[in-house]
Amino acid sequence: MTVSIKRWEPENVIFWLSHGRGIARRNLWLSIFSLHLNFNIWMMWSMVVVNLPAVGFLISGQQQFLLVSIPPLVGALTRLAYSLVWSWVGGGLWMGLSTLLLLLPAWGVGRVVQDISSPFWLLLLVAGLCGLGGGASTSHLSNTSFFFPKSEKGLAMGLNAGLGNLGVSVAQLLIPLCILYPLFGRWAGEPQVWGRGGEVHFVWLQNAAYIWLPLIVVAALACLLYAHDLPKLRITPRDQLDAMRDRHTWYICLLYMGSYGTFLGFAAAFPLLARAMFPLVDASPYLFVGPMVCALARPLGGWMGDRVGGGIATVAANLLMALGTIGVYLSLPSAGSGGSFAWFLAMFQLIFFAAGIGNGSSYQLSPKVFLILAGREAREHGASLQAAYQRGGRRGASAMNVSSVMAAFGGFVIPKAFGSALDVFGSFLPAFGLFFLFYLMCCAVAWWQYSRPGAAMRC
Repeated sequence: MTVSIKRWEPENVIFWLSHGRGIARRNLWLSIFSLHLNFNIWMMWSMVVVNLPAVGFLISGQQQFLLVSIPPLVGALTRLAYSLVWSWVGGGLWMGLSTLLLLLPAWGVGRVVQDISSPFWLLLLVAGLCGLGGGASTSHLSNTSFFFPKSEKGLAMGLNAGLGNLGVSVAQLLIPLCILYPLFGRWAGEPQVWGRGGEVHFVWLQNAAYIWLPLIVVAALACLLYAHDLPKLRITPRDQLDAMRDRHTWYICLLYMGSYGTFLGFAAAFPLLARAMFPLVDASPYLFVGPMVCALARPLGGWMGDRVGGGIATVAANLLMALGTIGVYLSLPSAGSGGSFAWFLAMFQLIFFAAGIGNGSSYQLSPKVFLILAGREAREHGASLQAAYQRGGRRGASAMNVSSVMAAFGGFVIPKAFGSALDVFGSFLPAFGLFFLFYLMCCAVAWWQYSRPGAAMRC
């Protein structure tokens, strides 16, 4: 089982260089492996849903948008529990146990897609199970933040989240390929007949889920055998409430929602949006690119937060997302134009890149802001600096939990906004207008609170 650590002082240079760094890096890479699989499972459903009508499921376009919005919603709710449990049972142990839970959606999706008579409520249920993959992020990143000194937190969390988020891109790259072949023989079940227009061929849609099963077992065993548990933090609902009383928790929550919610929401909605707007273009070869760009940009955002300031990097990220939103809308077909898929694709890559920068720069604000507050309180009251930093670390972890939970709702809001706008207005314009205004609001908050000259929490 996981190894329990009784003493951990990453800010102590001697301790860090002698053996702290090696332990921290081992746990970082185990966390990346596990989190990557969680994102594979969380977002595989969006790739399954886009194929359901072609294999015979009778669902409408509005129902498809609803189905892809359910995993992010459940993931956000799951984070409420995950954000507390890891601090009680141990970060390493919880990594292993939560990874094992991924067997449920991987098995469930593989079974349900083989029966086109499955009722809609059952599709909603397996969509909700996929949401289990969304809960892990809040426990992984909070746990990782305690392993590293303040000067390296941004890059460490950026690598953890960025390479973990890469699971979305990997799922969108592998699934269209693996469903074309009988990878598991008779064990996986019979193929389905896929048909759209004049194109008809066999697919094994269950492979979209079954390919993750052996990797889940390997990752869970690796975490249970080789990960470490830091001294129990035991974050409680009271700690969460204390963090929620601080205005900076909500500022950071808003900023993280703008970038991370964009990543989740557009990753889930892009396949359906591309098909709705450009039905004559096969967008499947490009689906993985945006999430990959975002995931790879996240460590850069964390590094920028460490070097040039999280507030400045977050302002720049939101400005780019606002410009990209305008660009996407201008690329869409209209009454007098057939639109430009190339421009549509390019603008989405700009949004994903900016969201990755914003993910890394805004999330690392939590531990830094609350450590700064703790240091100021210690100096004002003559308290122990070590005790103040421990308290600040707990508040920072609690604030990260709140931010992570709320930001995941963006993955629900964006696909639902597209579906509702199309249903009510017959156009995606209201949804894009809402996103544009939200990005501008995030710019204003990041500039005023964390980047303008004279800001009390400039960092």
